[in-house]
Amino acid sequence: MRFIYTFLLCLLIPVIVLRLLWKSRISPAYRQRIAERFAFIPSPETTIKVWLHSVSVGETIAAKPLIEKLLERYGEKAILVTTTTPTGSDTVLRLFGDRVLHHYFPYDIPVLVNRYLQTIKPEIVVCMETEIWPNLWHSCHQRNIPVVLANARLSTRSKQSYLKVKGFINAVLKDASLIACRNNQDEANFKALFSKQEDAVKRIEVLGDIKSDIELSDADRQQGADFKHQWGEQRLVLVAASTHEGEDSLVLDMYKNLKKTISDLLLVIVPRHPERFSDVADLVQARGYTLQRRSDGTSFDENAEVVLGDSMGEMMSWFATADVVFMGGSLVPTGGHNPLEPLACSVAVISGPHIFNFTTTFERLQVDNAAMVADDVHELTSMALMLLTDKNRRRIAGDAGLAMIKGNQGATQRLVDAISQRVSI
Repeated sequence: MRFIYTFLLCLLIPVIVLRLLWKSRISPAYRQRIAERFAFIPSPETTIKVWLHSVSVGETIAAKPLIEKLLERYGEKAILVTTTTPTGSDTVLRLFGDRVLHHYFPYDIPVLVNRYLQTIKPEIVVCMETEIWPNLWHSCHQRNIPVVLANARLSTRSKQSYLKVKGFINAVLKDASLIACRNNQDEANFKALFSKQEDAVKRIEVLGDIKSDIELSDADRQQGADFKHQWGEQRLVLVAASTHEGEDSLVLDMYKNLKKTISDLLLVIVPRHPERFSDVADLVQARGYTLQRRSDGTSFDENAEVVLGDSMGEMMSWFATADVVFMGGSLVPTGGHNPLEPLACSVAVISGPHIFNFTTTFERLQVDNAAMVADDVHELTSMALMLLTDKNRRRIAGDAGLAMIKGNQGATQRLVDAISQRVSI
């Protein structure tokens, strides 16, 4: 089965490269450093203790506390961080500078991952959340390099898909040393993919969600305060975070209805993917709203109706300005996004129905009255209106969310300890 996977991936490589070149029309960074994706990389000057793969922006930001603790333990330049996107690469540079080594992740073909491992010679490989790579994991197992799936998450929908190839995925997961799950539901979903439960018990542990360890920094708090001062500190603010294609139009419909009651409501839209920034700007202007783009670098106008958060790494600052946050990816069948960041800012959270990637998280939040999940955009609008017009309800939701965050902290340290048990000092 792994041979079939590899064969199909080899067939797709030309298409993948062409897609990178196509994307580079808008973002030239996509055609830069392509050789790294084929494992043509220089040998590191120092020993790489940990190779951590964080995919893109969101995963890299979530992994920041983990990477910082690993740097404290093993020293600068002992950590390799790989991403698959240029925005992820930029985030690594912005957060860590030259304290870590960065390359693009190699395509998961045996000859490439073997050349990568031979060059890097990591003592352990850590993949974030859902990054399961059969050939990389198999090559690591052959070389006695431990593999950790950190902050591991697996939705019930994904589990059902994997069960169709259970024999294959069972063999892949057996190459892991540790599957560090966020919660008991993820644990149960991963266990269902193993043919023998003793293999699952040997590898799976529930260490908690490292995103619970996130905190609003003084810098993000101050930047949020600066934003609010510019557009008017008394204005109510709805932040639509990590929106996907098809959602922005629905969010603008919601905004139109909310403005009938709250005439000076400010909407901040932060699209999930940078390549959509211009399209969303065009959509907002086509609706006739006064738009300001963060990328313009100018102070925000009190007359602006919609702010486009077309910048990288400022999501926590946007959350710091919010009275209510809508978590995107949930009005379209994407699976939603993790609401823990706005909760860390003590902000009320609302979501659409498509939250299958974070079902357990939202169930817990609903029980604690820290988040609300709507069946459609009409119900979502009603929820937003209720919260925006009731300061006490917002405060209760925000306090409940922050309390849940603080009650579940410590996962990062547990994960660092688990990694360190598998790395030589």
